[in-house]
Amino acid sequence: MDSLVSNVTATGEFPVEINGVTISSRPQRVVVLSPSLADVVLALDCETQLAGASEACTQSGLEELTKVSAGDAEAVKGLQPDLVLLDPSSSAVQGSLEEAGVTVLSVDPATDREDYERLYSQVSSAFKGGGSGSEEGIATAQDIFITLDNINRIVPSETVTTGCYLYDLDGSAVTGDMFASTIMSYAGVTNVLASESGGTYSFDSLRISNPNVIFCAPGLKERIESDSRFEDFQAVRNGKVVELDTSLMEWQGRTVIEAAYEISAAAFPELLEENSTEVEDPTEKIESEVSSALETQAQYETLEEGAQGDQVLALQQRLEELGYLTEEYDGHYGAATANCVSNFQVANGLEPTGIADPATQAALFAVGALRGDGTPLPEESEEDSSSSSEDSSSSQGEGSSDGEGASSQESSQTDASSQDTTGQDSSSQTVDAE
Repeated sequence: MDSLVSNVTATGEFPVEINGVTISSRPQRVVVLSPSLADVVLALDCETQLAGASEACTQSGLEELTKVSAGDAEAVKGLQPDLVLLDPSSSAVQGSLEEAGVTVLSVDPATDREDYERLYSQVSSAFKGGGSGSEEGIATAQDIFITLDNINRIVPSETVTTGCYLYDLDGSAVTGDMFASTIMSYAGVTNVLASESGGTYSFDSLRISNPNVIFCAPGLKERIESDSRFEDFQAVRNGKVVELDTSLMEWQGRTVIEAAYEISAAAFPELLEENSTEVEDPTEKIESEVSSALETQAQYETLEEGAQGDQVLALQQRLEELGYLTEEYDGHYGAATANCVSNFQVANGLEPTGIADPATQAALFAVGALRGDGTPLPEESEEDSSSSSEDSSSSQGEGSSDGEGASSQESSQTDASSQDTTGQDSSSQTVDAE
């Protein structure tokens, strides 16, 4: 994993250098002073290495830990930590601890999806060492975003739903440079304050944007609904002012998934099955949909350049069916196939990596997958679908075990026999999916 991306430099597992701080050996008594970082530690399953936490770390997995005030350096030192983990919001005691010889690591919160991997790489490296520790952290971050991708896939996309999160009525809100704005977008809500930064906003910009839904800190809903300045807001008139705990907007462990559930459930109550009297919480519907999507993904393995075989052939057949792959193919995953996968990902709201990970394949083979022109493939009848599945199975069975020589057309079988076997597609042309 590129150490420059994660800002982690390591020679072996330990010592490891993170943000200029050298951790010489695996820490056994870590004190975490940031509730958001504590949430990340829990997501990484590293809580057994914790000796204490700040009083603000109220997560259920940390009840048994000794709690101290984040601003009480003497109390922190009393826990005899071999590492103190904090972020800029909890750095008041950093100098005092460093003077006492305590190793202190400050880790910035993430700001977007890519930076989320940086955050997890750094925290995991601090607990588990460089190399594999960094890679485990990045894998955990990617796993969390697989769930966010699935939430994003099931929320309505026909119209734009706008929203905001207000911490108070004095100008504090979630702005575009904050990770909570990313969570909102994955939950299907466009942050009207995305162009703002620094966590502040002007009331005029909020009034002009007139959001469909207003999320706010606990205790703020009644004030908003009774404030004459808000009386003409769509969100107020339509009863779309929703209180959400601030921790959902700030903690960056698996809490981000809960936050996305809550935001999407409040913004899109239609996700709740109509006329259902058994389920009162829309998040149950969303969780069920996401769980089903994750089960579907479990049947796929990640495919990328250099792969070959029947799975690649099936992938190429589906890309051809959707209009992305227009050249001959033979079960080799080459540059042209990667380009087609990337085009599919762009058209279907996925990160354009060119790698067919489980989430991409689940979207590719799903009913309603979008073609390059942005329209879904017409749904087949059950009889047609069954026939198509049998044809696809038969086509895969005709290919050789390593994927060479297979094609969607008889003429390509002859062409494939004369191509090189460097792992590239039979076509060297870039596939235009537009």
